[in-house]
Amino acid sequence: MGTPFDRTTANLDTSMPGVRQLQAWIRSKQVLSLQLSGGSQLEGSLVWQDLEFYAVRQDPAAPPVLVRRDCVAVLRSLA
Repeated sequence: MGTPFDRTTANLDTSMPGVRQLQAWIRSKQVLSLQLSGGSQLEGSLVWQDLEFYAVRQDPAAPPVLVRRDCVAVLRSLA
C-alpha cells in the first residue's frame, strides 16, 4: 500500500501539460467554462490554482469564487 498523499509538501507539477495550459489561461485572463460534478456551470477567468482549489473571477469588480478541483468535471476555454 502506498503512502498517503500529503498536501502540505506536494507541489503542482509544472511539467504536466494540464498545469501548463491552466497557467497560460491565467496569464492571458482567458474566460473559461467550468462544468461541475453536480451539473451546474460556472464561467469566468481563472485567477490562480493550487492543489485544492481554482479561484474563478466571474466579475472584475467581485472577489473570486473558490471551486474545489475535485468538483470540476469539465474545464474549457470559451475563446
